[in-house]
Amino acid sequence: MSDQPNIEDTIPSRSGREIYQQFTAPDGTFVVLTYNDLWMMIVCQSTLDGDWTRTRQACMIVTDPLKKRVIADRLWALEQQLDGLPAIPPEVLLFNLHRAHRWFNERMVSESKLR
Repeated sequence: MSDQPNIEDTIPSRSGREIYQQFTAPDGTFVVLTYNDLWMMIVCQSTLDGDWTRTRQACMIVTDPLKKRVIADRLWALEQQLDGLPAIPPEVLLFNLHRAHRWFNERMVSESKLR
């Protein structure tokens, strides 16, 4: 028996373009949030006090700034349209907190095929 983890038991890393959540907004529009969106929401809420203006500014000094700025702009507009974004469950926040900050600071945005 090996001390190495069984590859079948590990959770694959997300690229960011996978769907995190889908829902219908009160105005009837269908909303899709990807893991890129989730990670941006986590960074905004946990580090920048939910301030989308500061989040949008911070996007410009990290890896892949323009694509991250587009995500932040979209989420800020969506928050205004919905009068708030969906709450992030504590267990989802805990599991994704480190990944979100690493993605924000170091990783490229994985292009979503959803538009």
